[in-house]
Amino acid sequence: MKINMKSLWENLHKQSRFRPKYPCEKVVQFVFKNFKRDGSAKVLDLGCGTGRHVYFMASENIDAYGTDISKDGIEYTTQMLGNHGLKADLKVSTVDKIPYENEYFDGLICYGVLYYCSKEEIEVAVKEIKRVLKPTGKAFIIVRSVKDYRFGKGEEFEKNTFLIKETDENKAAFNENGMKMHFFTYEEVQQLFKDFSEINIDEIIETHENGKYADCNYVINLVK
Repeated sequence: MKINMKSLWENLHKQSRFRPKYPCEKVVQFVFKNFKRDGSAKVLDLGCGTGRHVYFMASENIDAYGTDISKDGIEYTTQMLGNHGLKADLKVSTVDKIPYENEYFDGLICYGVLYYCSKEEIEVAVKEIKRVLKPTGKAFIIVRSVKDYRFGKGEEFEKNTFLIKETDENKAAFNENGMKMHFFTYEEVQQLFKDFSEINIDEIIETHENGKYADCNYVINLVK
């Protein structure tokens, strides 16, 4: 099944309410823990969206890079950085074709991106992530778990991958209608990243409406 994810993301990024301003706390912790803020550390935000994490890194004197499938997302990020006297290297690209040379980055962030890909795209993206990291380079990745409330909703077109269909407009998944979404098992995460020297997998479960439903994600920290 062919889904035009680029068009769907372009439509979302044109809307100001889908431009989060503040960085994820886990991303902040990852950057502060692992990289010197002296302009020497090259860190890529793979699937940077409208640039909140690129902006955060640039403002903290990280040599920031960002790629995204959405031209609108990259243009918005460029404008935002310019408005604050900041800069970053930004490119329009997909996660399975990272436009940088081998062993280029000290670190890489891929926050909530891989689960919008097909199984084949994910497998290629993992190889690309490893390729562009320097020896002992570190990566921070968040993917969606099969425990997530979205799992099983919509049409399944490959194992654990669904075309999202949500009728409740009060849920976040309503804005993901029509998108493909892959849900990961713990064992799958282990297998995907088995070629990295270190892999740490944690789980974040965020409940809503007194535990009625929950967002469930795996937080993955890697060393090449």
